[in-house]
Amino acid sequence: MNASLKKIALLSAASLSLSACAGGMFNGPQDALTVAETHPIAVDSQVMTLTISGDVSTSDLSNVDKARLRAFADAYLTNGHGPLTVTAPSGAGNDRNDHEAAADIRQALNDSGVPWSVIHGATYRTGEASNDEIILSFTRYVATPSPCGIWTGEKSRSYKNLRSANMGCATMNNYAAMIADPHDLIAPAASAPVDGQSVVRVIQAYRAGEVTASEVDSNIDAETSD
Repeated sequence: MNASLKKIALLSAASLSLSACAGGMFNGPQDALTVAETHPIAVDSQVMTLTISGDVSTSDLSNVDKARLRAFADAYLTNGHGPLTVTAPSGAGNDRNDHEAAADIRQALNDSGVPWSVIHGATYRTGEASNDEIILSFTRYVATPSPCGIWTGEKSRSYKNLRSANMGCATMNNYAAMIADPHDLIAPAASAPVDGQSVVRVIQAYRAGEVTASEVDSNIDAETSD
């Protein structure tokens, strides 16, 4: 084989090699996904409800119902979003008693720390045979991680020098289980307003030549463990 034929053969082999590389040996955009993109966390809304049975024989809530309302209010204050709706029955012939019970429920919620501005009232139509149930509801968000245990294609990923398909899956699952309010994955929580009076007091103290730093008690003994 002369030199020109050898040259043609080498060029052909190189061309075939490059074609093979272009056909799948190089990593593509799908191989550059982050752990969060490979194992996403789904955030869905969920309606939480509490039913309080009306009792026309008494004008006050029972101790059990008050305890249930406190627990429901704590759940709303922890991860509730939007209004907390108190829905009372209407059309059963004792609407006055039901509305008074709904008013007592709203007062109990406010006493448990729920602001009046988020407590909404509503009614639903019912018949004479109704048991006069008052329904409380609010919306919260739940985080659902993606499943782990993907073992297919490991040889191909190893050949491409890629991480395992399960890399970071356990971390994302733990993250979804530990997050206090999954709504933070959708949008950040609102920040509290700045305490303007506190800022003014510090500026006034600075202008008066007073110490603005926190006082440190020099009599406190510091101890270190061995």
